[in-house]
Amino acid sequence: METRTIPVLIVGGGPVGLSMALALARQNISSLLIERNSGTVLYPRTRGVSMRTMELFRQWGNADELLREEQPKEARRFIWAESLQGPEVTRTFIEDEHLQAFCTAQSSFVTQNKVEESLYHTLMHCPNNSVEFSKELISFKQDENGVTASVVNRVTNQPELIQAKYLIAADGAQSRIRQQLGIEMDGSSDLGRYCSVYCELDISKWTQHRPCFGYFFTDPHLAGRLLLSGDGPNRWIVFMQFKPTESQETFTDDYCMSEVKRVINAYHLPIHIMHKSFWTMGAQVAKEYRKDRVFLVGDAAHRIPPTGGLGMNTGIQDAHNLAWKLAFVLNYQVSDSLLDTYFEERSPVALRNILWSIENAKRYVKIAAALKSGNLEEVTNEIQEQHKNLNFEGLDLGYIYHSKAVISENDQTLSKSASTYVPTTLPGIRAFYIPGMEEADLFEKEYVLLIGESGSAWQKACIDLTLPIPLKVLRIPNNWPEKYEISPNGAVLVRPDGFIAWRSIALTVNPKGTLGQVFKQLFDF
Repeated sequence: METRTIPVLIVGGGPVGLSMALALARQNISSLLIERNSGTVLYPRTRGVSMRTMELFRQWGNADELLREEQPKEARRFIWAESLQGPEVTRTFIEDEHLQAFCTAQSSFVTQNKVEESLYHTLMHCPNNSVEFSKELISFKQDENGVTASVVNRVTNQPELIQAKYLIAADGAQSRIRQQLGIEMDGSSDLGRYCSVYCELDISKWTQHRPCFGYFFTDPHLAGRLLLSGDGPNRWIVFMQFKPTESQETFTDDYCMSEVKRVINAYHLPIHIMHKSFWTMGAQVAKEYRKDRVFLVGDAAHRIPPTGGLGMNTGIQDAHNLAWKLAFVLNYQVSDSLLDTYFEERSPVALRNILWSIENAKRYVKIAAALKSGNLEEVTNEIQEQHKNLNFEGLDLGYIYHSKAVISENDQTLSKSASTYVPTTLPGIRAFYIPGMEEADLFEKEYVLLIGESGSAWQKACIDLTLPIPLKVLRIPNNWPEKYEISPNGAVLVRPDGFIAWRSIALTVNPKGTLGQVFKQLFDF
């Protein structure tokens, strides 16, 4: 039986697995990604790429390709209407243009299939990394030296063994790897069951004058039905929540066709059902993200309700957080304990995103109840509150890590609130962009010490300091210290993932000794 050796084996070729491979490739770490299906997904699932994730895509080189696939800016909204053909009630908008001063990219409405295509195309230009479809993980075992995985080719039935230093489980919400590890999940596994029907139909006569991401309906007879735009002008997704009396067997092709026609109220319109899928909404976080040399990422680590579009984004940012830490362990032989900070940092973010998404979901329930009771005032109030569903800049850009990889100053977890981003340089938070400082070009493979025009002593200290990891100094001109909340002779240390590890408001008496202590605390040097 053929045996291959690779530093990192990734199981699962969705957006999170592909992001993991790409983030590792940019750290000069070779990986093999296997996916049991024959290619990337061909139909939309999740939709929407957040500002922080778009920053990563800009850094990785696939943002422009994605932007060519996004919907027009005027469609960045949800519309509430009595019905598709009925009068409009209100609209909710994405409002993130004001954040351009702090962020190198805006959020983008792109469907998951387009994200996967883009990540795959970008990864194919990276040397020493492979993506192999129709390959399925059968079992694995691990010891102190690595992981041995048994894999089968689903086309030829040919088995093979793969030996890796680390195994990444990006195999989804029902992760077989997580189950084999015996890792339990906290939270609810069933918040409702749904069928998503992906259709091709021309309803432009009712939508072209009011383009949007999706239509919610206030007609009680359309409760549990939602119309979302797909990946083309005439492609739509009809979400259908199971009624108490319904099961998966209820949703035959004929039933789905009749429901689509009922939702759009056009019984003679040609409709082509391209795909239908069944899924269960969950709100869970794994109790562990790591078992020795195996790591969970994305839906394998957390199940986030789709009411907010944070699931894919959270998973991609998981991959980004883990990739540089694996690279530092593999390339620079830093302590393996750095990998424990992955769970310490990312698990609270997942939980916070779940709680926020649940609050969004609760408002939909309140709206449905108000519609049923005929309380139009409450309906209007709750719909206005649902504006938060699209605007979560605090969650996206303002979360703060606490772990051994950060020298924290307090226990603050958000810069202000879920809906508002306030730029700060508290250790543990993302280093925000200011003109003259291109974030995507600065932070990726090494630690960066940011200094101002009066920071020469810090620069000399870095030159004199002997470290086993890469460190560079970057002098930022103009009013950078003021915006970064430090004095002109202060310094800010930024990690390879763009998050602040430590800061000094002013110059210390012994800057070399100070930096030495900082890295000793971060890495046990």
